[in-house]
Amino acid sequence: MKKKRSLILRLLPWLIILAAIAALIIFVFVPIYSQQETSFGADPVVYEYEGKNDPLKMETDRLLFEMDPATTQFTLTDKQTGKVWNSNPAERDKDPVARGVNKEALSSTLNVTYTTSGGEVELNNFSYSIQNQNFEIVPGEDGSIRVNYAIGKIEKKFILPIAMTEERYEQFTGNMSKKNKKQVSSNYSLYEPSKLDKKENKEEIIARYPSVVDQALYILKSDTSSTNKGKLEALFRDAGYNEEEFAVDMELVAEAKSNNGPVFNASVVYRLDGEELVVEVPYDSLRCEGDYPMSFVSVLPYFGAAGTDQEGYMLLPEGGGALIRYNNGKLSQSAYYANLYGWDYATERKEVISETRNAFPVFGMGQQDGSFLCVIEGASSYAGINADIAGRFNNYNFIYPKYNVIHYDKFNVSNRTASLLYMYEQAIPNDTVVQRYFFTDNDSYVELANIYSQYLRRDPELRNETASADIPVNVELVGAIDKKVPKLGMPVKSVVALTTFDQAGSIIDELKDSGIRDLNVRMTGWANGGVWQKVLTGVHTLNELGGDGGMKKLIAHASDKGVNLFFDGISCFAYDSGLLDGFLPFSNAARFTTREQAIIYNYDIVTYQQADWSGMDPYYLVRPEYAQKCADNLINALKDRNAAGVAFRDIGNLLSADYYAQNTVTREQVKEMNINTLRDAVAKGLKISIKEGNNYAIPYADMITDMNLTGNTYAIIDQRIPFYQIAIHGMKDYTGESINLAGDYQTALLECAEYGAGLNFTFMKEDTPVLQDSKYSCYRSASYDRWNEILTPLILRYQAEMAGLNRQNITGHEQLSKEVSVTEYADGTKVYVNYSNRDYKDGGTVIPARDYKVERGNGQ
Repeated sequence: MKKKRSLILRLLPWLIILAAIAALIIFVFVPIYSQQETSFGADPVVYEYEGKNDPLKMETDRLLFEMDPATTQFTLTDKQTGKVWNSNPAERDKDPVARGVNKEALSSTLNVTYTTSGGEVELNNFSYSIQNQNFEIVPGEDGSIRVNYAIGKIEKKFILPIAMTEERYEQFTGNMSKKNKKQVSSNYSLYEPSKLDKKENKEEIIARYPSVVDQALYILKSDTSSTNKGKLEALFRDAGYNEEEFAVDMELVAEAKSNNGPVFNASVVYRLDGEELVVEVPYDSLRCEGDYPMSFVSVLPYFGAAGTDQEGYMLLPEGGGALIRYNNGKLSQSAYYANLYGWDYATERKEVISETRNAFPVFGMGQQDGSFLCVIEGASSYAGINADIAGRFNNYNFIYPKYNVIHYDKFNVSNRTASLLYMYEQAIPNDTVVQRYFFTDNDSYVELANIYSQYLRRDPELRNETASADIPVNVELVGAIDKKVPKLGMPVKSVVALTTFDQAGSIIDELKDSGIRDLNVRMTGWANGGVWQKVLTGVHTLNELGGDGGMKKLIAHASDKGVNLFFDGISCFAYDSGLLDGFLPFSNAARFTTREQAIIYNYDIVTYQQADWSGMDPYYLVRPEYAQKCADNLINALKDRNAAGVAFRDIGNLLSADYYAQNTVTREQVKEMNINTLRDAVAKGLKISIKEGNNYAIPYADMITDMNLTGNTYAIIDQRIPFYQIAIHGMKDYTGESINLAGDYQTALLECAEYGAGLNFTFMKEDTPVLQDSKYSCYRSASYDRWNEILTPLILRYQAEMAGLNRQNITGHEQLSKEVSVTEYADGTKVYVNYSNRDYKDGGTVIPARDYKVERGNGQ
């Protein structure tokens, strides 16, 4: 028995090593090499258009859609105004800037991008499908029009003999003129059985044309160009050659040689829905070959494109909204691109220069005689918005969405080489791009925002939503942080309280007693280690803040004071968590397409590379089902403690997939999981606070904080506007970013006034020195006592000046000068904002420098 036990102990290390090697092979190397065999569904099909050339039409009382079946390009006429929207610029052939592929791209209605080891390659469907008639048009029973494209380097089918017996050759060429006969003969070679041995390509010829060993054949030269083939086709057709004759000659060909490159399939479906145009791209129509994964599809890249002779703007979902004016001349600046809902953290990044994110899936174009607004209804989480001005690649201003299809990352096979292996998502997602277009008769972005507001109201969960009566104030209180503190002469990682539950109660008392109304408090860092929260497999109230008893006392106190109290939590990341916390990276961490665990790093603000000196440890993106369980635990824990509300730090703000090969969860699926979590919280009686306010989350949110009102400072942008805020004002309570943490708090306050937003602050009771030697320098302006004298008068003035406006619709917004704006409400009240250092006069109204002024309408 002892010998057997001793043998087992000696073998145990080897068994562990063998198990580790097996796991490595199963989870890493097997997927890597099997990845090369991925087919991404059915093989692509090559279409050929054989329909009539009569225009295809759809019509409603408002719109007339007319498609040219020879090109699949279309016009859309607004019958109320006569305004015509073109799928492609009408005068594109006269473009003086576009050359080569850029000129051909102006005639495209859809682009696909595929990936090889050499990088990404984009194909436009005009050059690689429409020109060669490699599409089919399928009218739908519901009146829709579907176009199926085969996109790629597809050799056109010519009705001319590839091989022909000597007798038949002489028969048809005998019907030609001497000149035409000579032209044909220069493109064919005669192969005779007795002279085959003298041919260098004898074996190849016999393999393709077996009967050549028995009879003489005229064979088309392999280097005959498509142009010459077209001419030959016409000559043979005039000589009586047709499809039946072609079929006879093809019997001589054992194997037709293909000069095709990679081929891709994509379909676009058009339908009219009352006053709206709906455009769909079903992902189940997307097909690609295993060696050429389709990474992106771009839909209607030049719809509504405006030339240099037009005036207007492109509407971007940047921040609360932004405009790029046509022909603004900023060609030295980069074109615009941003991801909807931000970065997918399951896609690896080696460097980060700036974070691009849009919170709402909308874009458009505005012109004096009419505008359009496009809302992305389906597959929005895969989209990024592209926009550029005239003069760079062509002479048109254009805006369009580009959708991820198959995600990929690069895997470093060996640290000893620079060899990288592209590894892909296992399948094309089962989703459908849906773009819904709305049309107006003027260039007002306020009207476009109101259209979006009405669109949002179609959602039953938003139909009757109303914001609170008073302008809301949100205060985020930082409960605890982790840092190393000396204990017995040794640095020990510890939880340090910044605001206890008792102190939070006192702050609530001070703010309420000063007369502040509609106060909302978000308690951050109250459980599981503080702000850098451990995974929520269990929810453990920090004793350093007062424990469960102190928390319940605070909940009751806030309720008595009429304060909405939310408790913060994050579920999609695992900070400083391990086995003892219920987190095992091997099974609980999300995966990149490389099968590596999704580890998130911080980035150097100088080099933009991954940084290991920032004091912020790397952390994990967790698998979506794990994150959902953690969010459920948070909801249940707060319900059990009789809390009024839950504050999600990630849901409604961050959205990431999981590309684990055996169980991929797409961004669209994660979005639906997040919506279900929000619905569950509502069903359990909790109020909800979210950050940023991604559009799919706002039906369930009682408070939206930290909206990025003005967005990134891209130089190509000409004007920032409160588009999103106009759409949801009077429907939802929202705030901008924390005023006291902003680089310029007065500018942050003025932005809130312009955008109709509530006020947001972040405080801690402890003073700033407590943050020394910690990774929480972001709170260096958060000392409550240092802000106390400024805070109360600032809030009271704002709530008094803006009284009665929070439930009203915003009916107007205008830029009076580069630094002065005015926002108008339904009752006629105007809010002027002056960002400049000089007073500004508008008629009889003087707006002080660096201040806002409210001028009441006739209704008050």
